[in-house]
Formats: sequence, structure tokens, C-alpha cells
Amino acid sequence: RRRRNPELDESQYETDYTTAVESGDERDQDQWASLYPPIASDGTRQKYKQEFDTDLKRYKQLCAEMDGVNDRLNQLSKQLDSISVDTPQYQDVAEEYNRLKDLKRSPDYQTKKLETKTLRNKLFHIKRMVSDYDKV
Repeated sequence: RRRRNPELDESQYETDYTTAVESGDERDQDQWASLYPPIASDGTRQKYKQEFDTDLKRYKQLCAEMDGVNDRLNQLSKQLDSISVDTPQYQDVAEEYNRLKDLKRSPDYQTKKLETKTLRNKLFHIKRMVSDYDKV
């Protein structure tokens, strides 16, 4: 049976429009800076906020989906630890556990994971632009 590594859990996805500005991935900053330059007007700030709100919904949806998979894997892992190896129930739980581990390796899941990372970096950049504008 395959086991998960708790140090690799992917449940730290939360961000919010009003939270402190945090740094995104350095290599993406130039890309986001060209797409979302510093804000020079209230109209641009409003446009950024609308895009942020739309992207935040998608980001939270993806995170909830991935967190659901991770939570289920954690539940199954605990069950595997408490069930005798030579029982049919163990085999059923192990099969579901392995199916979910395979799901996490699937191209669809990996695409969603990458989209989440990209959205996170975009959200942090927009948040930084809004914060900088609000300071002025």
C-alpha cells in the first residue's frame, strides 16, 4: 500500500482580498507586473478588484476540491492504520486510498494544481497593487 507524506499536504491555499500582502513566486512577478501595472486611478483599482473577486472564487473552488481529496486521503490513512491487514475491509480502503493517490497524479489534477498556483500568484500581485495604491 502507498502512504502519504504529511509534510507534502497541499491544504495551505487560503487567501483573501483583505489579508496582508504576501509575496508570490518571484519568477512570475515580471509577468504579472506587465499584465497588471501599478494602479493610477480609482477606475483601474475597481477593475483590479473585480478581477480579483472573480479569480478568488475560482481559486477557492479549486482549493476546496483539492482539499477534499487530501482530507479523504487522511481519513483513509487513519482507517488503514486501524484495520487488520488480512480483512476484506482493509483491501477496500486500500483500493480507494490508492485510487485517490493515482487521481492526484493525473494530468487533470496536476492542471488544476498548476492553475491554483497561477491564480494564487496573480491574486497576490493584484493585492499588492491595490495595497500600494491605497497607501498613496
